[in-house]
Amino acid sequence: MTSILLSGFATIGGSGLIASKLGLELDNRDYDVHFMANDEPFHLKEKNIDNRVKFHKVDDLDYALFKDIGSPYTITAAEKMIKIVERYDIDVVHTHYSLPHAVVAYLTKLKTGVKVVSTTHGSDTHTLGKSKKFNSIIGMALENSDCVTSVSKFLAESTKNVFDLSMDVKTIHNFIDPSEFKPLREERRKSIIQASNFRPVKQLPFMLEMFAGVSKDFPDWNLDLIGYGPDYPICMRKAKALKIRDKVKFLGVRNDIPIQIAKASILGSTSKIESFGLTIAEAMSCETPVIAPNVGGIPEICINNENGNLYESGNLVDGTNKLRDLIEDEDKRRRYGENSRKRILDKFTPEIIVKKYEDVYENIL
Repeated sequence: MTSILLSGFATIGGSGLIASKLGLELDNRDYDVHFMANDEPFHLKEKNIDNRVKFHKVDDLDYALFKDIGSPYTITAAEKMIKIVERYDIDVVHTHYSLPHAVVAYLTKLKTGVKVVSTTHGSDTHTLGKSKKFNSIIGMALENSDCVTSVSKFLAESTKNVFDLSMDVKTIHNFIDPSEFKPLREERRKSIIQASNFRPVKQLPFMLEMFAGVSKDFPDWNLDLIGYGPDYPICMRKAKALKIRDKVKFLGVRNDIPIQIAKASILGSTSKIESFGLTIAEAMSCETPVIAPNVGGIPEICINNENGNLYESGNLVDGTNKLRDLIEDEDKRRRYGENSRKRILDKFTPEIIVKKYEDVYENIL
């Protein structure tokens, strides 16, 4: 039995969510699966009922000298990872998000010789990777991995270029569980939903501006915003200034996102950059049509005029017009939704995507 150690963040979404789901899928395929993080990921805790996936917590180093600079997580995590690899005879360490996890795995490989797969997810390349503070260290860790993968063709090319890697970066898209994200056989709410962190890169105020441009003509439609972050109060003020506060629901962080997306009529995205667009794919699996910017990996997942309307990023007129187009045309929304579900089933199921990771593991071993 092949032993896999997954390492990532304990976040409720993004790379941490994908890493958790991958671990559970590998467990179903009879791998010996371990997961290491600073805390047990939400999805792993929720679904790992029989504790078959073994979780290993990286504890903070409580030492007075580090009071002002913080615990040296990379070192403590490397010590932990080395112990796990040696104790459980791990065959492959698979990291999700390169900083610090790929660096931790590189240190572990130096000590143990374990095989390493590193997966980049987005901002570890296009934000941290472009910083002079981190570029050379991340690049060294990736270059010394046995395989580097990224969650879209767009990100694979960007990762190779940003870190000047000598190896090719393999594209393995994220996967969606169609039994979790599925259409509801009931009438949908007249609402546009956006589920994301309230961070500047997600440009939530832009969604408010687009909605304000159509709300007077469609007074029975609402905008539902799921999530939280530093731009939350900015969006609250923006909604009031645009005089649409009574039409905007700030729903906070929720764990019923599949149901909320399936009940909505449209899924919106306004990100400056998306390496994959996980909520977009989740909405497509729910037969919820999408309006999103034509950036990053989004057009690899959502085909314009087939699964949704893609608009020119930052173009308020284009975005508003394409939102209006979806609101006005119920038949188009239904057609886009049906096309979307089919695309997910054809391209992005766990059965299809996890097999690609299994092939990577087999090849490097």
